[in-house]
Amino acid sequence: MSTVVEQPGGDVTEPGRGGRGLLMVGLGMGAAVLIGGGAYAAVQFLGTDGAQPDSVLPASAAAYVRVDVDPSLGTKVAAVRFFQGLDPEAQARLESGEWREYVWEKLAQDGDVPGQLDYESDIEPWLGDRAGVAVVPNGEEEPLVAVALQVSDGEAALATLDRVRADNAGEDQFDYYLDGNYVVLARTEQLDLVRAAAEQGTLDDHDAYAQDMADLGDAGVASFWVDMERAAGLEDAALRGAAALGAPGTAMAEGLTDEQRAIVSGRTAGALRLSPDAIEIHGIAHGHEAFAMPTGDSSQLVLDLPADTAAALSLENGADWVQSVWDLTSGIDADLVQGVTDDAAERGFTLPDDLQAVLGDSMTIAVGPGLVDAIQEMSGETLALPQLPVAYRAETDTAAVQSLLTDAGVPSLLVRQRTDEGVLTIGVSQGYVDAVASPEGRLGDDARFTGAVADADEADQVLFVDANAFEEDYLAEIEDEDARTALERLAAVGWSTVVTGADESRFTLRLIADE
Repeated sequence: MSTVVEQPGGDVTEPGRGGRGLLMVGLGMGAAVLIGGGAYAAVQFLGTDGAQPDSVLPASAAAYVRVDVDPSLGTKVAAVRFFQGLDPEAQARLESGEWREYVWEKLAQDGDVPGQLDYESDIEPWLGDRAGVAVVPNGEEEPLVAVALQVSDGEAALATLDRVRADNAGEDQFDYYLDGNYVVLARTEQLDLVRAAAEQGTLDDHDAYAQDMADLGDAGVASFWVDMERAAGLEDAALRGAAALGAPGTAMAEGLTDEQRAIVSGRTAGALRLSPDAIEIHGIAHGHEAFAMPTGDSSQLVLDLPADTAAALSLENGADWVQSVWDLTSGIDADLVQGVTDDAAERGFTLPDDLQAVLGDSMTIAVGPGLVDAIQEMSGETLALPQLPVAYRAETDTAAVQSLLTDAGVPSLLVRQRTDEGVLTIGVSQGYVDAVASPEGRLGDDARFTGAVADADEADQVLFVDANAFEEDYLAEIEDEDARTALERLAAVGWSTVVTGADESRFTLRLIADE
């Protein structure tokens, strides 16, 4: 029998216990998936209060991912509403509050959890509401990886893990210990290091992390946090592992030299949130010292596109973005920049000047309704100009862009353009060019656009797709009836980035449903 040690403050810590590595990963991550699945589905489950996983994981983590099954009741109801269209069994289990059992059954069928375990008797009595995973640099090629699972009955959880260990003795061991109402799991050779690191301080007390999460606000049903400077110190294999755990920023540091890693900085935090009509991933970025993001007002031409725009892409202060990226890249790899510059010069272009002219102070690309029909009507048997509803529009040095078209050998008969007080609009259909330049209604006033694109009136980068405008073109290709029904509920997708300072920004990816 293992000894339970009472720690100051009432926390209980169980000395390390061993178990087969792959099975421990399966059990730990299976429980995490259950918790994450429940976050979308436990409509009748009100959850419990208590500490988050960051309270037992090391403050020295480079990346952290958390899932939570304790959102507000309104969020749970919203999940049911948004995910209508799931297969009947999943929908019924979701609405009845049996989602976690349903997910466990699916994992068991796929062999992703120990087959000898029964959810109702072995898992449900102790599985808590939250789980977290931390990747912790430790000066070695392989970082520490720790999983924290919240438990409602620590002794029952340890008994289950002990039984799994006994039934699956072998190599590649995992150990675990009880810390308060969490079981912390790590590889056997890493467990003492994880515990020692946590004893030096936990992530919830790390000032930068705490500030980032406070700035993020509502952490939603799942969240992530990445310290790029710490992540840059990880080996490439570890970075790929961290990215697989849901820490997207870590991929940026993969493949860098030691000199390049030295200038990487900044932190990113994000959250998955649900509302009655939308799913969104909202995030913030802080402290990117090596890269100065452009700030300042601009025309935001995307807001003045036609109200029936089917898709749009925009960038504000694009010329300044080009210069910032150019300066950063030159500092990382001057030879690469020189090679690109020379190659462009051989083709008659000057970088970065020409690219700055194309992006200008405000740039947007618009796609109007009927694009697919227009493409299908194109024929190789006619020389007529295709009337595609696509246009580029920018506030820039219009003469410079027009000169670029000429230098690139674009025949004047293939493009239609107009200039309006320093704003250039180019397309292949004069009718659509005129519609974009002088619309009858503004996209910025359209409810679907403003619902999908967060902070649309101040966004520096925007991507918008009206899914309903393309339904007739793609829904018929979806063979699975349940998937097709679910996709029919999708009204639009939007992405926006707002620069709030030279080294600070916020971003939102949002999917909205039909009413």
